[in-house]
Amino acid sequence: MKFFSLVLLVLSFNLYAADPAWIYGEGFKQYQGRNYLTAVGEGSSAEDARKNAVSGLAEQLKVSISSQSNIYKEYKSTAGSSSKKENINVQITTNVNLDNLEGIKIAEQYFQSSSNTYFAYAVLNKLKNATDLTNKIEGEIDQVNAQLAQAKKLISGSRSSEGFSVLSQASQIFKSITADVELHKLFGNSVTNNLLKDNARAVVTKFDEYLGKIYQQVSVVVTNGNQKPGSPEVGVSEPYEVEFSYQNQKLKNVPVKVDSAFQSAVIDHDNTTDRNGMLTVSVRSFAYTDKQQNKINARLGLYDDLFIHPAPKAELIVMLSQKSEVSVQIKSRIKSSTNDYLYLTVIDGLSSVLSDENYNVLTEESDSQMRADYVVDVQGSVVNLPGFNGLHFAKINGVVRISSGKSGRALKTIRIKSDATKSGGLNGEIAAEKATAKLVNAIKSDLLDTLEQNLGRN
Repeated sequence: MKFFSLVLLVLSFNLYAADPAWIYGEGFKQYQGRNYLTAVGEGSSAEDARKNAVSGLAEQLKVSISSQSNIYKEYKSTAGSSSKKENINVQITTNVNLDNLEGIKIAEQYFQSSSNTYFAYAVLNKLKNATDLTNKIEGEIDQVNAQLAQAKKLISGSRSSEGFSVLSQASQIFKSITADVELHKLFGNSVTNNLLKDNARAVVTKFDEYLGKIYQQVSVVVTNGNQKPGSPEVGVSEPYEVEFSYQNQKLKNVPVKVDSAFQSAVIDHDNTTDRNGMLTVSVRSFAYTDKQQNKINARLGLYDDLFIHPAPKAELIVMLSQKSEVSVQIKSRIKSSTNDYLYLTVIDGLSSVLSDENYNVLTEESDSQMRADYVVDVQGSVVNLPGFNGLHFAKINGVVRISSGKSGRALKTIRIKSDATKSGGLNGEIAAEKATAKLVNAIKSDLLDTLEQNLGRN
């Protein structure tokens, strides 16, 4: 009987033993120290717990990388003069993808019956990742050196188009090199990391020195005039024709890129030149700016953020027409039992908003011979609310329909947020008028955004 009682006592102890300390963050001695990164995850299933533990590792890496992301970077080319790299901060953005990291394992798992919760203990071997990243970075540097040698041979052998294409491919590898060196800093020792950084800077400098030499003989020219008139509504009627050449040889089928400070610009172009070394750039539409001259850059498609010598480019200049060429007609129908003139409040308010943005505002009473580019139709009704202490309240329900004045195409329907129009006054008429004034502010942002986004798409 005593023996039976002892067995029950042992079984009871095992069944209700204390939770392992690691689920509360104490960890394991064998995984402590600088060679390991650990995280505990929990979930309603074992799989969820494992996923959350691994996600915990990723979050720690993101924080570490973020804390270093604005530190002065040593990858900038020193070609020509070492002083040129001073005061230059290259922003390195590293996305943590644990699929690319090795050495992650789930060291322990536990089920807590009292809370019906699963736990998992994830471990990342920093030493293994440091070794893998070192090998990867060295391989990337070898690849850049090999492609640089290949490009030199092609260009010197009068195969410049192929050579510049190889240079473009090689330049993209620098994005990975700089990101990998930063990631290595989290795992490896400072001596190895500094050596990798020195090797990366050396290949950047060698690459940049060669670019500086050949760029002097690259020509990027707009053959049909680089200044053209345009307007946000119709863009630029004539496309820009840009010719790329090296030592008077047409650069055929080479990567190029086009960039602009225009907001919401619609610019059509290929990603390479054609077989004649030409690139056609068509500006379909763009948002309004306060500048008369607005620049678009067409350049060779190399990643050159780390280089002193930027890729040769041509400036395509759009001479901006006045915004008042774009017209907007306002229609308003506001039903109210207390005020018959609320539609005028809407028209006056929206006219002021649009005029401030330099739109040409038309109303239903405007010249019927002029067809507006856009039509804004406000339809709503006043809802009178219970009042107190002599005050009356009102709000407005309804919609604002924005359409093309030329094609009639519906662009957007904005539902009026009635709570945003709620207002009070000494009588129903005043309350309704105040609500109508608030309606203008409630739809202002959506209205302007819709007009801007649809410029040139009539």
